[in-house]
Amino acid sequence: MKLILGIVVSLASFFMLYLFLAIFSASSFEVSRQQIFQQSKQEVWHKFSRFKNWESWSPWNNQDQTISYSYSGKQGRKGAKVNWTGNKIGKGSMTVSEIIPFQELTYTIQLSDWDSKTVGNIKLTETSTGTLVVWKTSGELSFWTKPMASLGFYDKIIGRDFESAFEEISRQL
Repeated sequence: MKLILGIVVSLASFFMLYLFLAIFSASSFEVSRQQIFQQSKQEVWHKFSRFKNWESWSPWNNQDQTISYSYSGKQGRKGAKVNWTGNKIGKGSMTVSEIIPFQELTYTIQLSDWDSKTVGNIKLTETSTGTLVVWKTSGELSFWTKPMASLGFYDKIIGRDFESAFEEISRQL
């Protein structure tokens, strides 16, 4: 009986902590990573500006071998879109919402399974040592996902994906 009571108290305590975090945590998240590439902005830009090019370096391909893509709109232009589906990664899409050639790409991500919408931004700046790429993603959190963000879940997972992508792009350039 003490064991069952201990389990119930532990679960109730965990739920209360989670509820407390949900009430007092921020309602949005932002993850950002940056890297300097030795190559020019033009060389680096082409890795990001067309969604079809993402297939060669995307860390999500390694996470789900069943992923398939379909493209619409003019690649490298506002309105270009990629849809994907995979057994592990689920369904989703990205659409270019703003683009300044060789400088900045802003896109929205819609994840069907999570019913979430996030905004991504990739900005390139020429420096004395190469091209600085700053990659950010941000979004609104539901009440029940707020604790995950406050515990660093989004930064850890998405940040690791950004870092993996940067590593693969470095190898390819």
